[in-house]
Amino acid sequence: MKSDKARKVTSREYIMKLIYQIEMNKEDIENIEERLDIFLNDNLEYIINRYEELRLQYSNNPNVELNNIQLDDAVDREYMNIICENLKENKDKIDELINKYAKNWSVNRMPKVDLSILRLAICELVFIEEIPSKVSINEAIELAKLYCDDKAPKFINGILGSVVNEFETK
Repeated sequence: MKSDKARKVTSREYIMKLIYQIEMNKEDIENIEERLDIFLNDNLEYIINRYEELRLQYSNNPNVELNNIQLDDAVDREYMNIICENLKENKDKIDELINKYAKNWSVNRMPKVDLSILRLAICELVFIEEIPSKVSINEAIELAKLYCDDKAPKFINGILGSVVNEFETK
């Protein structure tokens, strides 16, 4: 159960929502690790519901067990903590990459959901070697399809492709 896809997707989706919330509230990214526990507890019911929905969606078993699911069953805190730590330490580098490859856009003008997805995906691509590039890009595109306008998936894919190309040539 610890490596199930529903848990990974739920974790990625809710860490993106935390990044978005911090951006919208104009909070300091330096406090992201402290904000994580508060955010998870504030959204506990939604997180568990989303996890259950994804478990059903990804399962071939119509009788998949959904009783007594706890927060740590639904999200991977280790992954979330690693993302928080890397975002805190590398936000400026990440934003620099976004500005570099987002033609005619800057992080200040960009829709905040798009920006949150890009920050998360670039954090994974550049600072977390265990996650394959294709997985980070595909998951970012799926988040964009779910939360952004119709043009965002292509926009996000283009930026992430450029970031991958830059780091593969180094």
